[in-house]
Amino acid sequence: MNLHTLKKSVNKTNYNRFIELDVLRGFAIAIMIICHLLWDLNYYGLVPLNNGIYHYSRIFPSIFFLLVGICLAISTNKKQTLSEQTKHLLIRGSWIFILGMALTSITLIVVPDKTILFGALHCIGLSIILSIPFLKFKSYNIVFAAAIMVIGLIVGSITVENPSLLHLVIGFHQPGIWKYTIDYFPLLPWFGIILVGIALGNFLYKDNKRRFKIPDLSKYRPITLFSWLGQHSLIIYLLHQPIMAGALLIFIII
Repeated sequence: MNLHTLKKSVNKTNYNRFIELDVLRGFAIAIMIICHLLWDLNYYGLVPLNNGIYHYSRIFPSIFFLLVGICLAISTNKKQTLSEQTKHLLIRGSWIFILGMALTSITLIVVPDKTILFGALHCIGLSIILSIPFLKFKSYNIVFAAAIMVIGLIVGSITVENPSLLHLVIGFHQPGIWKYTIDYFPLLPWFGIILVGIALGNFLYKDNKRRFKIPDLSKYRPITLFSWLGQHSLIIYLLHQPIMAGALLIFIII
């Protein structure tokens, strides 16, 4: 894809998107791909790594969840009636949750020792549905967000030897959770981050208008590339790992 095609893709959506959000999402997806590539190299024993490096990768999911909240505030501001808002969010949240369940099924077959039971897509999908009654509080959601994240820190410090699925969804988990799954994002505290995003979205993009000035970012090639990645983040998220893992597996076999 050349620069002209990228610019055309970005400009086509400038009427109903904010480029800075796409760029930030694109940057996060690019770093995520790098982190997952390192994980694959380590998993296949090609490049052994210090697992401590993965602690830093938690920064980038935070960006994703924050952007989910911001975009929820923006998109619902565009809807005309409460029933339309609710229907839109129920469909969107359910669809993302179903994609998460599809990943659960795949990992159950491919990596049964590290199956995704409640990962990023599960959490985002369910959080979108749970956000419906909170959207009316707009920027005041920062209060709910603070409470949820504090509770989440407390819950996360409590380990359960044989947690049920409900335990995992809430945030109670066994010691060394990452030994058992490759992706885990409980509602506590991650739903709180989405509520922070909703508060920011209402403050920074009040009435669906940007409340701050930025230069024309579309004329810079790296910015345009990240914007394109951000616009297609979901499909990239779903496809990048099978492609990378499959290519590495072929490389090992050959």
